[in-house]
Amino acid sequence: MRTIRIDVLPGVYPPSDDSYMLADAVNSAGPGRGRFLEIGCGSGIVAITAALGGWDVTAVDINPRAVECTVLNAEKNGVTLNAFVSDLFENVSGSYDAIAFNPPYLPGTADDPDYDPAWSGGRDGRAITDRFLRDLDSYLNPGGSVFIVQSSISGHGRTVKTLERLGYRVEVLAQRRFFFETLYVLGAVKPCP
Repeated sequence: MRTIRIDVLPGVYPPSDDSYMLADAVNSAGPGRGRFLEIGCGSGIVAITAALGGWDVTAVDINPRAVECTVLNAEKNGVTLNAFVSDLFENVSGSYDAIAFNPPYLPGTADDPDYDPAWSGGRDGRAITDRFLRDLDSYLNPGGSVFIVQSSISGHGRTVKTLERLGYRVEVLAQRRFFFETLYVLGAVKPCP
């Protein structure tokens, strides 16, 4: 994979270990073959990776600065993508062949002194993930893939079980242990009718 140049605007989640894990998983999935959606694009590193891999990319984020950052970084890396503001799937239309999401997955609420919406996923760290999973099936084409970052802290096993209940075939594409958690990139394929 070629080197991607990324600048991060103030107030935008900078690429971190979880971002690179997700980008690597998307890159390892092989050449793009259709429409790709990244929810929570942040700096745009995953969306740009997908575009470089041949996908037709749409990137969304609840943070307007993140959308601006993604567009600037796409231009810097010579790729074209569609980016706009959306709270998860709120402003998304149509269906996609692949969807990637690095959700806020650490426990934290707005009344916490260190609260940051980029990583705070509610009291148990699952609020945003569970909202995403509730709507995912409506936006992913049959046979399509979802790539999602999860943490041992917020119950990655619950995400696996939810996807399996929907009939998805789930596997761990990557995992990395840190001193206080293990991060996972889960890959799941939606069943064909």
